[in-house]
Amino acid sequence: MASSKIVTGQYVTLNQNPGSLADRVLGQLIDNIVLIAYIVVISFAFLDSSLSRQMSDNAYAVLLIALYLPALFYHPLMELLHHGQSIGKTVLHTRVVNEDGTPPTLGGYLLRFILSPIDLMGLGLVSIVLTKKGQRLGDLAAGTMVVKTKAPYIPLPDYGYTMEGYVPTYPEAADLSMNQAELIHRVLSNDKPDHYEMVNRLALKIQQSLGIVPQGGTQEQFLYTMLNDYGYYCSTIEIVNS
Repeated sequence: MASSKIVTGQYVTLNQNPGSLADRVLGQLIDNIVLIAYIVVISFAFLDSSLSRQMSDNAYAVLLIALYLPALFYHPLMELLHHGQSIGKTVLHTRVVNEDGTPPTLGGYLLRFILSPIDLMGLGLVSIVLTKKGQRLGDLAAGTMVVKTKAPYIPLPDYGYTMEGYVPTYPEAADLSMNQAELIHRVLSNDKPDHYEMVNRLALKIQQSLGIVPQGGTQEQFLYTMLNDYGYYCSTIEIVNS
């Protein structure tokens, strides 16, 4: 499945990787197990208990409805209250988001839920496989998608950008993609004999492609500064419901 790109206010391109078909199926299986366990516990605890014999029929019916409703609306409730994740999605590290990366509204969650019976008839699996963003019919109608929550890890060599008052040297670092930042890290971490040659080549390529004039220092220091500035711009992105 192709990734979905988001350009933030700082012009940093973030890739949203859709959850795989296996992620979706396994997540749903886990959620089904949770729901079955909940219903079994509720049934054994209340259907034939001393409490049921002490309550009037109307009061008992209201109690059962209140206890079973969370199971009926499990998915929209969990996703609304847990930032787009059910228990199954949490285990599989996936999340429901809008196509632009923002959290869905209550209406979006409910629309996905209302159309879920159609998806369960098999059309959902076909839609996930055929659509570019791995969307089932409910996702297409609501403008949502299920994405992986684990982003690629880019260990930065210097965390100076986290210091109070840090001022980035190169505003062009905001235009780096995550893959480019990861490449810079790999080149800087390379301890092969051609380390400095690779550093110089990459630094020159970045300077030429982004139109950067180095502010002094070695090419290696330039790359370290670019990574720190990139980290600074990423850390200033406003993430809703993180």
